[in-house]
Amino acid sequence: MSVINQMLKDLDKRQNEQQSAANLAVSGPTKNSNSKLILVIVTAIIMLNVAGIFGWQLYSENQQLRMQVQQEIMRLATEQNLAATKKHKISATQLAEAKAPTAMVASSLPSPSPKDNRALASNLQQKVENKAISIATKMTEKNVVPVKPSPLQVADNSIELEPINATLQAKSSLTISRTQLSPQDLAANKISEAEQAMERNNLAKAEALFEEVLLVMPEHETARKQLAALWYGKKAYRDAINLLSQGIALAPQAQEMRLMSARIYYEQGQAREAYNILRPIKASNSAEIQTLLANTSAELNEHNSAITAYRKLITLEPDVGRWWLGVAVSLDSMGNFVPARDAYKQAIARNNLSSSAMKFARERLIELGE
Repeated sequence: MSVINQMLKDLDKRQNEQQSAANLAVSGPTKNSNSKLILVIVTAIIMLNVAGIFGWQLYSENQQLRMQVQQEIMRLATEQNLAATKKHKISATQLAEAKAPTAMVASSLPSPSPKDNRALASNLQQKVENKAISIATKMTEKNVVPVKPSPLQVADNSIELEPINATLQAKSSLTISRTQLSPQDLAANKISEAEQAMERNNLAKAEALFEEVLLVMPEHETARKQLAALWYGKKAYRDAINLLSQGIALAPQAQEMRLMSARIYYEQGQAREAYNILRPIKASNSAEIQTLLANTSAELNEHNSAITAYRKLITLEPDVGRWWLGVAVSLDSMGNFVPARDAYKQAIARNNLSSSAMKFARERLIELGE
């Protein structure tokens, strides 16, 4: 038993020793494994921090490059706009020094077409892209990922060019306008000039001005009468009659033109033409018209027309003895002796006949039984 017990004790001792050795063997690798794990974790943390710092630096540099690209885009666009504005200002200054009407100059300058604007925008975008490529090359040399500006950014920073015509019209202060005169105003101006020319006895210029008025306004009665009077004074009777006839055709009731035409006819010994010209206005209250109508009628033995004209004159001027004498002569010529005798008496009673007319009226009264 003692041997067995001794063996058991030895066995237990050995087992205990083996267990202790095993524990020692196990605890050693475990401690070593834990140290390695801690080292790996610390290394990973350091690498993450380094990567984070590097990433932050990369992000910051990318943002700076983006801002540089945008600033370059804005700078190029600003330079282009300043160049265009300077060119416009130079053009406007040259125009002002030349004292040329702004409206005419603006209309003569070629306006930038949409094609020109697109070409300018394309040129600007090309410059921006070249600058971005240059920056990207520098970034590649530094192992930094380049940031390419999107077309939208370029478009957002592009500047729409203002047309040259609009710029000149907005900045120019000189404006010249011409007012178109109406035919009436133009005729009035020329009539005034013609009257001044007549006062200076420059009849040729006056004739030319009256003719210009009639070219603008054929119905202008004053210009036609003045021109006819000038031609009558030059003894261009036919021309004056034709001119008045044209005016009468445009205004059939124009009494003064009919009177002028009738006078020319009557002075030329054409009583019938004068009578025909005056008949359409026989109801006129003009003493001149009725006098000429009465004379032409009596000369043509149109006694009824003469009596009507003389009676119209008596209504207008009842105290004039020669009107009564005219009625008496026409009645006497028609054989109406009793009313003719009364008319002779009225003519003598007015006591304003000439001596020869008075003598004739008294002789006729004696012959008619008075």
